[in-house]
Amino acid sequence: MDKEREEQSRLRIYKFFKIVGIILAALIIGAAVFFVFKLRSDAKAVLREAKNTRMALQSADIEMYGRNKTVFNPSNDDGMEDGTKGLVEQIYTPEGTYKITGYDAVKHQITGMTYEKGNFFVTFQLKGEAIYWDVDYRLNVYHFDDDDIVVK
Repeated sequence: MDKEREEQSRLRIYKFFKIVGIILAALIIGAAVFFVFKLRSDAKAVLREAKNTRMALQSADIEMYGRNKTVFNPSNDDGMEDGTKGLVEQIYTPEGTYKITGYDAVKHQITGMTYEKGNFFVTFQLKGEAIYWDVDYRLNVYHFDDDDIVVK
């Protein structure tokens, strides 16, 4: 009788751990799938913001063209002529930061742009008639400050 009870007890414990393992595996897989879809949907939202920013920059460029200027100024850090951000913000207020990295003065077209929001980094390139958008997610692995060093 004791051996039967021990065997039944072992079977119950085995079934319990099997069920717990299955539930744990399902939770891990579910969380991974959720985070992949969440990351993808956030990336699409940031891409939409970058596209809206580009359209606002194009509209600002048309306005600047009337003043015999362009939105591009390679001597500035952000690649934009003074007053461009104000014109862009009248049309669309981007939540991230953006820079113009390339401009075709003959066609009056922006050929390169970056847009950054949170950990997302969007790159725009215009090569001939081909348009390329890349959305990258940056993960900070380590941060080091010189204050971390203790000298005695």
